[in-house]
Amino acid sequence: MRWDNLYVAGLGKYLPQRVMTTEQAVEQGLYDAKVCAANGYKSVRVAGDQETGPVMAGAAGRIAVERSGLANDDFGLVLHAYASHQGRDLWSPASFVQNETVGIGGPAFDVRGGCNGGLSALELAASYVAARPSAKAALITAGDAFQLPYVDRWTADERSICGDGGAAMVLSKQGGFARLLSSVSAGDPTLEIVDRGSGPWTAAPFEEGKPINLSERRRDYLLRDEFALRSVLERMAKTGDWVMQTALQEAGTDLKSVQFLVHTTYSEPVAQLGIYGRMGFDRTKTSFDWALSVGQVGAADELLGMTYLAESGRPKPGDLLVAAGSGAGYVWTVAVFEFLETPRW
Repeated sequence: MRWDNLYVAGLGKYLPQRVMTTEQAVEQGLYDAKVCAANGYKSVRVAGDQETGPVMAGAAGRIAVERSGLANDDFGLVLHAYASHQGRDLWSPASFVQNETVGIGGPAFDVRGGCNGGLSALELAASYVAARPSAKAALITAGDAFQLPYVDRWTADERSICGDGGAAMVLSKQGGFARLLSSVSAGDPTLEIVDRGSGPWTAAPFEEGKPINLSERRRDYLLRDEFALRSVLERMAKTGDWVMQTALQEAGTDLKSVQFLVHTTYSEPVAQLGIYGRMGFDRTKTSFDWALSVGQVGAADELLGMTYLAESGRPKPGDLLVAAGSGAGYVWTVAVFEFLETPRW
């Protein structure tokens, strides 16, 4: 979708102060040394007991709203994305975030898009704000904390290690420092079983009393025959490439004209073979090296990366930034932005 008159007016991030290095995790027997060497992560941010996903998202949201300069009653929508447990069962984290940021006004909705959650929320917010004259702006947040006994951040997924944090974006029709040029999403639901696995349904979360093991579920499906893994990788590459190419075309540009890229913080091999390396994109123009010191922060990776780059002062007027995400389901989203000015935060 090509967008007109939609802008990024504010960005914000919140990362816990506690840092745990992968070297420390290996020494303590938490992280396999061979997996550590292959994946390339340096450290993760670790949330405290009171730093839940929505708490961190709310903190990031307050920063983004303040930076936007917009009034609370300008916000016609709040979307909160997440992948992990949010501190309580059977409640609305999005409403908590709304109350912590812009208060009473438009609706607040939760977005469950896995690692693509932040960009899924962006797609929905853009459509909502563009279609409703009364909605001047939307607040998009994402926040996750991965804690035992539910999730073991070091072993839940062989492709990544989980970091904790929150991020936020203000999308506005009233101007901003960057313009949203296009966004495109696509899904291949035939791949949802890759993360579900072939095991039985459960009646409640954490029913077996063991931490979630996504790698075990994936191996159960992908190794069932010699063709499964190849077929899945081919379908992922095909859809991911289509979303990227379409988003660039609708923005009226191409990859050679893009200055910056942010993407889901997968491990070195996955990012190199499947994302920036596959695109032939210069790694120094991404947020990836910084992200390897934070971890894979659930639904927040792309918003975190964009905030990090904006705060660095590197993007200049006219520079293009591409945000590329993918998440269980499987769903892909690519958004293309043009910087109109360098934020002075």
